[in-house]
Amino acid sequence: MNRKWKLPILAGLVALLASMSGCGFLNKLRAKNSLNEGVRDFNGGKYAEAQGLFAEALQYDPDNANAQLFYARAINAGFEQKQTEELGMKALDAYQNIINHNKDNPKAVDQALAFESKVYDELAGINPKEADQFKDKSRETLLKRSSVPGATNKVKADVYYTIGQGYWKDSHALSGQYTKTLANGKLEMQTIPPATVAQMKNDILKAHEYLQKALSIEPDYADAWVYEKLVYMEETKVETNSAKRAELDKKIAEAQENYKKYHEQQQAAAQAAPSP
Repeated sequence: MNRKWKLPILAGLVALLASMSGCGFLNKLRAKNSLNEGVRDFNGGKYAEAQGLFAEALQYDPDNANAQLFYARAINAGFEQKQTEELGMKALDAYQNIINHNKDNPKAVDQALAFESKVYDELAGINPKEADQFKDKSRETLLKRSSVPGATNKVKADVYYTIGQGYWKDSHALSGQYTKTLANGKLEMQTIPPATVAQMKNDILKAHEYLQKALSIEPDYADAWVYEKLVYMEETKVETNSAKRAELDKKIAEAQENYKKYHEQQQAAAQAAPSP
């Protein structure tokens, strides 16, 4: 080919590549601007406006993990305000989108799973008929956090602690229906029906299982020891054998001592830490 024809063709290819590169750069810049404006609206409580701007950022840059997360958080903020099942499901879809598109970004996946679990918990309160299913989904989602690549021992311990705490809460809600406050302020347990006892025993067993998992990772987890104590207290409400109740009282005292010891250690470490 004649040299004089090569140069215009080469120049055209360079110009085409430059324009393609420039378009991508411009879109990323536009996405960044929309994201920044959206964050300002989000921080100002203008969640609907922020959601629109985050959606705009995603149109310019669909793979922008920050835009995906803020878009989900804006939807979630609207859900927190109105607490409707429809908005909750929309928030779940937004968080799932983050998980689906960020397989190589463990931090983004972890954050999305944490928020997703919380939404499921709130949906359990909104829709009592499907509360058990939503709680199970919340626990499944939390457990996924513990298997995200690079998950720290702290994350794993927190996951197990949160699940154990949730099972205690379920048992306590059941026993609370049969707890009467006397005139002198003391509590009196009424007879708990056998079906409720069976349900409580299952919740208690699960609570111990997950709290012990948390403590196997972090034996000095003070808050986990608090809930171990509370779970043992729940257990005394359904235990009729006097010898076993006495053993439970010992475990309650032991858990309280462990909490006190590790809580004091944490306070001392916090006081000794240098000021930021």
